[in-house]
Amino acid sequence: MTITTNRTAIPVSGERFRSIMGEVCAQVAVVTTTTEAGPHGTTVTAFCSLSLDPPMVCVALDRGSRLLAAVHETRRVGINLLAEGHDALAMRFASKGDDKFAGTAWTLSAGLPRLDGNAGWVAGEVLDFVGGGDHVVLFCLVTAAETADRRPLVYSRRTFGTHSGLLPA
Repeated sequence: MTITTNRTAIPVSGERFRSIMGEVCAQVAVVTTTTEAGPHGTTVTAFCSLSLDPPMVCVALDRGSRLLAAVHETRRVGINLLAEGHDALAMRFASKGDDKFAGTAWTLSAGLPRLDGNAGWVAGEVLDFVGGGDHVVLFCLVTAAETADRRPLVYSRRTFGTHSGLLPA
């Protein structure tokens, strides 16, 4: 990858970029949808709020993901904000396996798969798909949102944890 400025081109290797982005503390979420074939889901850390009025979020999905193909069909997503201790759940949904929901407690909420024990839940209607490198960014209108009194699962330096300010003194 090359970043071009108005003066020079600066080469940035994938490993260097991965290393610097590893310093960013990110909320871990599982994005879901459901089709006639059943529920679909994948783990993401590229998720953020976009707009307050109207309430919107954006989430990035790998161009080759099966979830992205399903979301193109449904144009709806559930965003499960994982809670502290959901490390194994995050890894399960990050895998390429076929039945990620097997053995996972979940229900349908607003017609979308909602994992049990989340720190928060967002349902959204996808308004737009915008390409960005090897990912596609979904711009979503929030149609439902709930929070729970649980510490969020975060990811930084290739390790799961939670924000230190949320830990007991």
